Amino acid sequence: MHKLYTYGVAILLAMLFAACHSAQPDDHDHDHATDSHGEADDHDHEHTGDEVSLTDAQLKAAGLQTEAVKPGSFAEVIEVSGRILPAPGAEATVTATMAGLVSLTNPHLTDGTPVSAGQSLFAINGRPMADGNPAAVAQAELTAATAALKRAERLAGDRIISQRELEDARQRYQAAQATARSLGNAAQTRGIQAPIGGFVKELLVKPGDYVSAGQPLATVTQSRRVQLRADVPERYFGRLSRITSANFRLAYDEQHRVFSVSALGGRLLSRGQATEADGFSVPVTFELNNTGGIVSGSFAEVWLLGNERSGVISVPQEAITESQGLCFVYVQTHPGSFSRRQVNLGATNGSRVEITSGLHEGDQVVVKGTTFVRLAAASGAVPEGHSH
Repeated sequence: MHKLYTYGVAILLAMLFAACHSAQPDDHDHDHATDSHGEADDHDHEHTGDEVSLTDAQLKAAGLQTEAVKPGSFAEVIEVSGRILPAPGAEATVTATMAGLVSLTNPHLTDGTPVSAGQSLFAINGRPMADGNPAAVAQAELTAATAALKRAERLAGDRIISQRELEDARQRYQAAQATARSLGNAAQTRGIQAPIGGFVKELLVKPGDYVSAGQPLATVTQSRRVQLRADVPERYFGRLSRITSANFRLAYDEQHRVFSVSALGGRLLSRGQATEADGFSVPVTFELNNTGGIVSGSFAEVWLLGNERSGVISVPQEAITESQGLCFVYVQTHPGSFSRRQVNLGATNGSRVEITSGLHEGDQVVVKGTTFVRLAAASGAVPEGHSH
């Protein structure tokens, strides 16, 4: 019985193994059969050393694009770190105008919630406080001060009290009136509005908190304008006067997009004239429009742009591939065929890279689809997801 069971398992395994092999797709068969002349059969692409040939279908699937090498202008670059800051005047603090217990007008109010100018955000009520109602106390003091002032005016008219005593009564009334006005009516709940439109940057209280008059409740910021502050090492101080613009990439951006200050309607605000308190960096500040979801407070990689240099060969950043510490590009040798060429890099402005050697004017360099070509050249197979 045991032998029959073992025999049955062996047959089942053999059938599964055969099924797995027969399920392999025909268009990914990489058996490079050759004829008597040593030529490869009709495969998707052929390889000669570092050269790879792709069919029209593969070129279309990869979205491959090339760019003709042409010397042009390229700005002097200083690569530093920086941070996005709110522009002055684009941020306001919402403060309590009376003491009491705070509640949210909108229960869903939280960081990032959009608000409009004049919109009610909070309500403050001092009546249910356990330790007394400051507004009620202020109202009582105002009532007493009002009565005292009227009495003092009557007595002063009859020359029973001095003018100095009348003036003291008037000052007490004015102080009580100001306090009562700031604390509000003890019998009512006072609403607190947003001073500007924008979105809530930070909510500083939660429902049920006790707040005093003048206490910050939230910060509202407008996202239309922001500042980019670059921290430049002091060794570059002599080059600051040549800085005119900048490119930057945000640390949190998973798409690794490179933004241009000039493309976002930005301008250079200031160049620092001395090092910061840390003694190691000089600030350079730009102001720009926030049209790309730029978050205040986020860190950025910054490329400061200076004087333009002419006759510089450069390629887009995505054209560069790296292998074993060396940098390469793929150059089109003839339609559909590409060869790998080693290049030496110079400066980068975040979007383009200077090529100091390895390319010549007129070369057609792959600038989109580089990864597809690299994988095809390295493996001799169409990369996954692009079978035809």
